[in-house]
Amino acid sequence: MKDVSTGKHMICDLRNIRNTDRLESIASLQSFLDSLCKKYDFTILGKLNHQFCPQGSSVLYMLSESHISIHTFPEKQYLALDIYTCRDYSDNSIYLQIYDEMVEWFQCDRGGGPLIVNRGQEPDCKDSRIGVNRPA
Repeated sequence: MKDVSTGKHMICDLRNIRNTDRLESIASLQSFLDSLCKKYDFTILGKLNHQFCPQGSSVLYMLSESHISIHTFPEKQYLALDIYTCRDYSDNSIYLQIYDEMVEWFQCDRGGGPLIVNRGQEPDCKDSRIGVNRPA
């Protein structure tokens, strides 16, 4: 059976975030995601968020292309983000641009970069992480 891509899934861990105020503000996180969706022409179908007590938040955007989610941990200067789109991008450059924008906006360390998974395709057995295409 031939591999058929169902899209790409970028998974990010941002650490040592210096702009921790942004991790606590749902409005700020949504403003950032709104700007990403506008810039990359993602269609927002719905938004869901929750502010945890005493700290941290989660924001989920349902897109016609799939979804974006952010989970923040201000006490650890950390956030987890994933973006899955069914768009057929020829390479990972869009995802790497988004990652660069996130690093700048949150003022954090670059770390090892994002994981970008080609969904619907057979895993590359040369990589110990199934289905992962590492950025160049």
